[in-house]
Amino acid sequence: MTGVRSLEEQVPPALARWLADALPEAVPPFEFTRIAGGFSMLTWRFDDQAGHGWVLRHRPPGTHRGRAHDTAREARAIAALANTPVPVPRLRAVGTDDDPLGLSCHVTDFVPGLVLADADEAGARVTPEALTAASRGVVAALAALHTVDPDAVGLGDLGPRTGYLHRQFRRWSGVVDDLPFRDGTGVVELFQETRDRLLRRMPPDRAGGVVHGDYRLGNAITGDDGTIRAILDWELVTLGDPLADVGMMAAFWDPPAEAMLGTRMPTAARGAIPVDEALDHYSRLSGTGLDGIEFYQAFACWRLAATGLRSWTRYESGAMGEDYDTSKFVTAAMAWLDYANQMPTGTKGRA
Repeated sequence: MTGVRSLEEQVPPALARWLADALPEAVPPFEFTRIAGGFSMLTWRFDDQAGHGWVLRHRPPGTHRGRAHDTAREARAIAALANTPVPVPRLRAVGTDDDPLGLSCHVTDFVPGLVLADADEAGARVTPEALTAASRGVVAALAALHTVDPDAVGLGDLGPRTGYLHRQFRRWSGVVDDLPFRDGTGVVELFQETRDRLLRRMPPDRAGGVVHGDYRLGNAITGDDGTIRAILDWELVTLGDPLADVGMMAAFWDPPAEAMLGTRMPTAARGAIPVDEALDHYSRLSGTGLDGIEFYQAFACWRLAATGLRSWTRYESGAMGEDYDTSKFVTAAMAWLDYANQMPTGTKGRA
């Protein structure tokens, strides 16, 4: 995190007034603290003089493609899921480019708890028994999400319910094709080769419901006892194939450290259930068969390589507002692609 400064030192006073109007219980002035860790949205915790806390998320400055950095979409999903079994923060305000921040944004209540970013943090901050509960709980929350009727919660028009994989291949291929990438590593060529192999093995189209799009324990707030208090980071939410979320969760369970910028995931720490047990748990809770799940894991790895390359561009451009060794994103993308090609059923040489 960066240092704490008063809101008035960072943004125009008009934004402080806008926030105070949106939060009637607030006692200004506010203090803001940058929450580090994300490579897409910019996220801040802010507190008032009475000890209340909220979270502000906004897109980085600049031009954005597709649903990347879509705070309005994220806010819509959070609001829609508020009265479902899926734990989400309480949405308090939504801002547009015309509001004082000058960027689309949203405000939610701060949910106390832990964001277990990596295995070291998980091992240090919760007991193995709590991590067992958290690793089972995050699976249960995903199964609950996939039972939500999109029409019943007002998300029936969030996107097409069929053709999800086709759309994802088109979208992420386009993201990488449009990057001003100076590639001397071969990562773009491997990205394209892996895409072509996956396309040849793509399963039949499957209609579905609400898909989170970036599902893992690190995108949840966890209690000391392992309770999942809130699922975060809904900017990629859409309608589509639920097995894509399951494959993403499995890909994130214990990938190579290089794929995660040198860290191990919290679900790799002692106490977390193994990925095979997590998949069985999901299948039992949801009543969904998981034949062919290896394709979805490999697909998730390929897509995560694309997000790594996109993050490379965002940081190279300075849009994220901080210095970072951007070569790590290229290394991560290569690691995700290698991981995709090592899935149990394999994609190498398959027609």
